Amino acid sequence: MWIMLVPLLQAAEPAFVRESIRARGMGNAFTAVANDEMLLFYNTAGLRSVTYNMYELVGFNMTTNVGLPKNPLSSYTSNASIDPDNINIEQGGIGSLTGKKIYAEGGLGFLSHVNSRFGWSLFSNGLLDIQVRNPVFPYLESKAYMQTGLAGGMAWSFLDYQLDVGLGAKLVQRAGIDTKLHVFDEAVIEVTEDKKTTKLQKKFSNKASFAPDAGAVYHFDSIHNLEPKVAVSLQNIGGLNFKGAGKVPMTLNIGASTESELSGFDFILAADYHDLADANKLVSQGSMITQRNLKMGFEVGWNKLNNGHHLISLRLGRNGTYNSMGMSFNLWKLKIDLAKYSQEIGGYAGELEDKRWSFQTSLIF
Repeated sequence: MWIMLVPLLQAAEPAFVRESIRARGMGNAFTAVANDEMLLFYNTAGLRSVTYNMYELVGFNMTTNVGLPKNPLSSYTSNASIDPDNINIEQGGIGSLTGKKIYAEGGLGFLSHVNSRFGWSLFSNGLLDIQVRNPVFPYLESKAYMQTGLAGGMAWSFLDYQLDVGLGAKLVQRAGIDTKLHVFDEAVIEVTEDKKTTKLQKKFSNKASFAPDAGAVYHFDSIHNLEPKVAVSLQNIGGLNFKGAGKVPMTLNIGASTESELSGFDFILAADYHDLADANKLVSQGSMITQRNLKMGFEVGWNKLNNGHHLISLRLGRNGTYNSMGMSFNLWKLKIDLAKYSQEIGGYAGELEDKRWSFQTSLIF
């Protein structure tokens, strides 16, 4: 009885359509940096920062908070939140998942193209996100969906190429559920004379949603080999509403970055504040901002190839109160990305860390 009466912590994390593995390694500080095939999900004005015609033939990515012991990637995934070796269900080890998430995300990008004027991206991805609140009387927060969509945009420059403006849109078809469920909920199973239905089946939704995007980037005159710029991005204007499969709210993001070159190495420093209008409801009552939405990132790349990416890139970042890191290997046309980062899943910055790792491989021309 005491366990059931303990107040449940109300926690959340930002909803998104698709995220960049490169950006995750940089703490997701990407609003002003956006200059690759994933820019349509961050800032369409970044099209004017693309210096190559970039074609992504196909790309596969996955993200999870579950480690992979006894695997070549085990050293890289050792910071995952869930270690399979420590979960012994026969001995009640499932309790180790209390308060944690089982998080798995995978997707495909294909036939995407961006240049300095316009771009588009076809994608399909899925998400499984289940949080166990109580090991004795399980209370689950579940999000599971598959989605397919198209993102596109165009950009223009004004004021002697100092101001870039971009307009874009997303059309997404999503099938799945986003719900809270208690195992003792009397409506979990309802029996009628001719059929049996479950609460989860009733909440399942299959719906398409459309939302435009807008963004702007202002370039300052270079200062001692720096190219400072500030940016603003309004994503998912009006919001994407998939009914029982969840929502992706309209978000207002701002950012700043600098780019410099030294002896063949390119350096990027960036800082963002996401969701300035608090559409994701992550700011504590009585406050105006939260550290959770503050992002900082650094990237160094060597030898940029004709597909728009460096031969080798290393990244560091700060996502709220948690560190992130990433790297890329661009082997001719085959690009491999890795990222380790943490997501806040508690009620405030620094309360409950969920450690995740991401992997992506793609063919980019």
